Formats: sequence, structure tokens, C-alpha cells
Amino acid sequence: MKKILFILSLALATTFTCFATNPASDFYYDMAPDGQGVMLKSYKGKSTTVVIPDTIEGLPVTQIGEKTEWAARFFPHTMYKSSCNTPYTITVPKSVKVIGNNAFRGVKGKINIDISNLTSIGKEAFAESDIAGTIKISKGMKFTGPDAFRKTKITSVIVEEGVTSLGYDDYVPDGTFMECPNLKSVTLPASLTKINGIPFNGCAALSEVKIPDGTKIEYKDSRVFSMCSSLTLAVKAKIKASGYTGEF
Repeated sequence: MKKILFILSLALATTFTCFATNPASDFYYDMAPDGQGVMLKSYKGKSTTVVIPDTIEGLPVTQIGEKTEWAARFFPHTMYKSSCNTPYTITVPKSVKVIGNNAFRGVKGKINIDISNLTSIGKEAFAESDIAGTIKISKGMKFTGPDAFRKTKITSVIVEEGVTSLGYDDYVPDGTFMECPNLKSVTLPASLTKINGIPFNGCAALSEVKIPDGTKIEYKDSRVFSMCSSLTLAVKAKIKASGYTGEF
């Protein structure tokens, strides 16, 4: 009996260890640009299960990845052919508000993060990663670069009421959700007045686009819904009624 209890205790301890918060030594980090928290610059640990700490040296972890133009990927393994397809399980705490450029780009596996909790998302922050499920864009969220969720496994996008503009800016062909093969549903609010870039271009599975009656949107590019081959005529009519004159 003692031997059985010992084995069970060891198994439970091992399980707990696998999902314990990673130590600060697993990351390159510095003070966040705003001076109010910690910015994690890169992951240098060996484990493929990464539970990001919510505090380091007594300060909250508020940012993952850098916001410089040529920021390196937060997970360096994604840049190499020999390791780019290694599946990771990553958990991001609610203390994190900013995701920098390329932070989760190309990451395979499971990414546990509450997107609606973020205030800033950088260029290609989750592009080509396995992030999945529903993405909620809240009023207080800002995109600081293009292609944030391009070619990911997301299934739906909900732009919450209060958001007035979607996409990066007027001058960049931003493909925020471009070529997401599993994206089937998009919900846009009555408050939305402008869509920049080509956020839904090439989303072949997109079949449902919800837009409140009477909503008028300025589409800055004629290819916003280009190559969305699953849209029905009724949905296309709804999109056109909102002001879209581009191609499907």
C-alpha cells in the first residue's frame, strides 16, 4: 500500500511540475517601455510546456515580445526547419496587455490566451500559428502592425460594439485575418465605420457575416472579401448594403 501511495504521489508531483509556472530564468526580459511592468523579450527555456509568469522580480509581466520594426520571434525555434513544427502548449496570464511583433508567429500547438484582455497587438503577432477558436476585438484594443492573425486556425471573429475601425491603417494592405482556412463567422458592430486593408481576403470557409441593418462602413480596399468563396448571395447582399463595392 505504501508503495502504491508513493507512486501516486510521484505521478501527481510530476503532473504539477509539468504545468507549473516557468521560472524567470527561462526568459530574456527587461523593463517594459512604459516603465510599469516587465517585458519578456525571448523564450530560452527547453520545455515545450510554457506557463508564462504573471510577475517577475515583484513587477507584473505586461508585455510579450518587442515592438521594434525588426523584432525577433519570441520563440526562436519557429525560425528553423528542424524545430519549427514542434508542438508547444503555452499559457499567457491576464497581466499581459501587449503582444509585440512576431511574438507567437509560427508557433504550433496550443496557445491559451484571452485576446479580449489585450490592449495592443503587433505585426504578425500570431501569424501562421495554431491559435484557434473565437477572436474578440474589444474597444480598447489597438493593432500596431499588419497581419496579426494571418493564416491561423481561428473559427470566428467578433468585433465588439464600440469599435469604430478595423485593421492597421489606411496605407498598408493589412491582412489581419487573411487566408484563415477555418474562419466561418464574422460579427461586425453598428459602431464600425471603417475597415482598413484586406482583413478577410482569402478566407475560403467564411459563410456568415453579421452586420446590423443600417450600418454604413467605409471600405478602404476593394479586396476585403475577395476569394471568400463560401459566401451566399444573401450574405453578399448584406455586405454590399453596408457600403462594400469590391470583389468577392
